[in-house]
Amino acid sequence: RHESEVLGFTDADLFSPFLAHGYREEDRWIVSKNRPVRDKIWFVPNNKRVLLCYLCSKAPLHDRAGRVIGIAGVMRDARSAGAVIGPYEDLKPAVDYLNSHFNESIAIEHVAAMVHLSASQFQRRFRALFQTSPIQYLLQLRIDSACQQLQRTALPIGSIAIENGFYDQSAFCRQFQKRVGLTPRQYRTRFGKNAKWTPSSQ
Repeated sequence: RHESEVLGFTDADLFSPFLAHGYREEDRWIVSKNRPVRDKIWFVPNNKRVLLCYLCSKAPLHDRAGRVIGIAGVMRDARSAGAVIGPYEDLKPAVDYLNSHFNESIAIEHVAAMVHLSASQFQRRFRALFQTSPIQYLLQLRIDSACQQLQRTALPIGSIAIENGFYDQSAFCRQFQKRVGLTPRQYRTRFGKNAKWTPSSQ
């Protein structure tokens, strides 16, 4: 509601570590390359933890000697971005379906039909727009939801796996560790509501 509510916080304070890592890596790239990023599509969770699409532009800030001392950025809701986001609008029904049904069994052919494309056409256009495949995007949604539950609830890991669309706990643990770098149990110990770790102590 007011900028004072976010001043002084980091990505890790406001988002799951899984998402915060991606945001920080982009910032590090801008600083190291001394180059701007324009109209990159990012998915950011709202207050109901649903990922929404934004266009993000960032640029390095320099001191008088030309050294990078910070980053300035702006985000625009993709739904109001006009022609810039036209390709996204074409796929919006499919993306909205993935966002709403990520914890269910989903056939790519079914999702592709929502936007009148074959599965192969849909996957090509999706990858060109989001720099990832529909399957990997779906997996990201599931992993982020699982991160939130591991942080905020005491649900058994097996229940979290099933609730987020994984076949079983073993499959969930493999994918989780591959993408997050920790097992679900390690993640809960480190970031859960009873954890003593804080982002500032890392």
